[in-house]
Amino acid sequence: MAGGPHGTDVDWAADPYRNTSWRLWLHSLAWLGGPIKEYERSGDRAALEQAIGIARDWLADHGSERHMDTGERRAAEEAAKFRLATLSCLRGHVTGRWLDTAISEHAEWVARHWSGPWNHGTDESLIVLSAACRVGRDDLAATAYRRLLSTALHPPGAARPGIDAEGADNEQSTHYSIYNRSRWRLAITVMRDCHRPVPGELRRRLKRMDEFIAFQSTPAGGMLQIGESKAATVSDIARMGNGPLRYAATKGREGTKPSTRARVYQAGYVVGRSGWGDGDRPYEREMAYTARFGPGRFAHGQEDHMALTFFAQGRDILVPSGHIGYSNPGWRKWLKSPNAHNTVVVRNAPFRDGTDTELTGHRFAKGGDFFRFTDTAFGGTRRTRSVLAASDPDALLVLDHVRSDTSRRVEQLWHLPPDFAATTANGGSDAVATAGSTRVHFLRLHIPQDPGRTERGQAFVVKGDDPRGQGWVAPTLRTMIPAPVVVLPARGGDVRMLTLIAPVDWRQQPAAKVTQRRPDGSYRVEATISGRRLVAVVSRDGTLRRLS
Repeated sequence: MAGGPHGTDVDWAADPYRNTSWRLWLHSLAWLGGPIKEYERSGDRAALEQAIGIARDWLADHGSERHMDTGERRAAEEAAKFRLATLSCLRGHVTGRWLDTAISEHAEWVARHWSGPWNHGTDESLIVLSAACRVGRDDLAATAYRRLLSTALHPPGAARPGIDAEGADNEQSTHYSIYNRSRWRLAITVMRDCHRPVPGELRRRLKRMDEFIAFQSTPAGGMLQIGESKAATVSDIARMGNGPLRYAATKGREGTKPSTRARVYQAGYVVGRSGWGDGDRPYEREMAYTARFGPGRFAHGQEDHMALTFFAQGRDILVPSGHIGYSNPGWRKWLKSPNAHNTVVVRNAPFRDGTDTELTGHRFAKGGDFFRFTDTAFGGTRRTRSVLAASDPDALLVLDHVRSDTSRRVEQLWHLPPDFAATTANGGSDAVATAGSTRVHFLRLHIPQDPGRTERGQAFVVKGDDPRGQGWVAPTLRTMIPAPVVVLPARGGDVRMLTLIAPVDWRQQPAAKVTQRRPDGSYRVEATISGRRLVAVVSRDGTLRRLS
C-alpha cells in the first residue's frame, strides 16, 4: 500500500505469501472493517476516509478490462460477496452515486453467480438481500429472499434442505452446522430488517438445530470433527441461548436437556449416549457415540459412511481424522477418504465417491443401542455394519460383513487420539491402546461356523506411517499430528468380522467369548468389562441385542 494521504493506493496484484486465501482476503475488502469500526467508536474521520479511499481505489483499478493474472481475477471474483458486504457496511456512513452504483453492480454479479443451496449460496443471498434493500433494488432483494427460503426449506434438484424438519443441515460437517446456525439467525434478522416475512417453519427448524449440534458434542465439552471440521468446544458457540446448547456447554447446569438420549437424523446420523448427566453418572462420565450413513458426500462432508466416534472413560476413544483446510489438496483428499475414518474398507476394490448408505435397522434400548447399515460403496462388494453401543459397561460390539465378487482384503480401521500409544496383543490377534489411566482393548471374536471361512490377518498399528498414508489427525488448519490407527485385517469373498472395543481402567483386563451357533443361526457374546457383565445375541441377519 502506497501513495495518497491515507495510504489508499493498493497493489491489488500482490501475492506475497503465495496463498489463495490471503489473496481472497485482500480482495474482499473485509479488512476495512477495522477503520470503519474505529470511525464508529471514536468519530475519527481520517479512518473513515482511508476506508473510502481504499474502496474507491479497488473500484478504479477493476473498472476496466486491464490485465489481471488468473490468481487476481479468481480472487476478485470469489471475494465479490464479501466485498459487497463491506461496501454495504460503508454505505451506512457514506452516500454517493459511485457507492450505490458499485453496490448495485456487485449485487447483480453475485446474484447472477449464485452458488446454490449450501453455505456459499446462503451467504450470497443474505448479502444481496441486505445490500439490495439498502440501495432500493427490490428486484434483487426479491430474488435473494426467494433463494433463502428455497435453500432452507425446499432446495432445487436433489439437494437436501439447508435445515431439514429435524433440525439437521445439509453440509455433513459439525463446523458448518455451527456456522450455518449463525448465518440463518442472521438471515432472519435481515429478512425482518428488509420487511420480508419470516416463515414460522424456518424459526422452528432453526430452534431444532440446537439439539442436532448438541448431539455432536462430547460429554467433555468438545465438538466432534465430523466432516470438514476443526477441533472446537461447545462453549465456543456464540449466542447459544437457553436450550440444548447451553445445557451441553454447562454440562447440565443450565439450559434445557435434549429431548431424547439417542436418535436417528435422516440427514445421515445415528447419535446417542448413556445419558445427559441426569442419572447416576456425572455428565462428563457418560458414554457417547455417533455413526454416519445416508446421502452421498455433499459440500463439506467426507466419505465417512459407517464411521463411528466413541467417548468413554471421560475421554475420546475413537475419533475422525479431522480437517487440514483447503490449501493442501493432497492431505484434504486423504482426510475425505474412508481411510481417515473408523469404518471398514475393501482393498483392491474401486471406491465409488458419493454412494448412499442405508440404515437398515435400529433399536434404542437402555444399556444397548443397535443400528445396522449397508451399501455398495466399494465396487463389486456389499458391506454391512451392525453395531451395539453398550453402556454400563461401556463398549462397542461391531459386526462387519463384506460380500465380494472375489476374495478381497478387508480392513477395520480404528483411529485413536494422538495421546494414545497402541500395540498388538494376544499374538497379533488383537490390539490394545493406552492413554493415561485408560486402556482400550480391541478384541476380535471368533464367529462359530463362519460360512465365509474368513481368513483372519495379523492385527497391526500404524502411526505417522507416511506423509500421504495412514496414522495422522488434523486437529486444526494446516496441522497434521501422528496418531495411532489399529488395523484389523481379514480376507475372503464373504468376510465376517466381529470386534469388541472395550475401554477400561489400565489395571483391568476384559474377557469375552462367543457361544456356539443356535438352530436359528444366532449366537451369544458374553463379556466381562470393568467387573460388569455384557451379554448380547447376534442374529442371523446381523441384528445385535443386549440381553444383560
